[in-house]
Amino acid sequence: MLPYIFILLFLAAAVLNLTGTKGHDRLFKATKPVLLLLLCLYCLFRGLPKPDLLLIGALFACGVGDVLLMLKGDKWFVSGGVSFFIGHVLLILVFAGRLDTYNNIFYGISCLAIPYIITACVIMFITRKNTPKAMIVPMLLYLLCNGIMNAFALLCLIRSPAVGMRVPSADEIRQTVCCALSYAGAVLFFLSDCALFLMRYGGDKKRFYKTDFFVMLTYISGTFLITVGLVPLW
Repeated sequence: MLPYIFILLFLAAAVLNLTGTKGHDRLFKATKPVLLLLLCLYCLFRGLPKPDLLLIGALFACGVGDVLLMLKGDKWFVSGGVSFFIGHVLLILVFAGRLDTYNNIFYGISCLAIPYIITACVIMFITRKNTPKAMIVPMLLYLLCNGIMNAFALLCLIRSPAVGMRVPSADEIRQTVCCALSYAGAVLFFLSDCALFLMRYGGDKKRFYKTDFFVMLTYISGTFLITVGLVPLW
């Protein structure tokens, strides 16, 4: 029962946080730090007696990044990026641990990461004029790390048991649905980071995706889907 209470609290905090992006700064700042903490608690109690500590560590690192990004200044933005980078590395390890075999994994990841590599380069090209020169390479490396995390999540989906010619069992369908949810979450996480970079360094031209609401909507949805995909509700 307790894990579901944490999920309900997360959803409530998410709604309040998104409401806070519409000019309610205090509400936004009050709810943002608790979002990933609640997902950590869900994973901890849902996974007992053997919770996924790597996943909890990844979510916690992202939660620390959330707090750092709330502080003004490029140094805090970089510090938050480092924390999120650690979170993505841990998520890569989580997804890698879910693969049933590592045959041709380098080839598979290399191919699946190509769209993300291209997108990351395009984002950095668009933001190059307003981004401090010392931050261009770190930001690119960060987006590439996020893209590699996405590639691992996609490879888990491709290799899931229900993806094949034979008729899958109910448990295999369930596993594949979970893989699909976590991959969808990874994609949203990538979109959120791209939107954040565009909002911060992409110029003043207004776009819907260059708003706090869009960044947080994709981020919250992404982390939620990754979590419930890797640690299912049912």
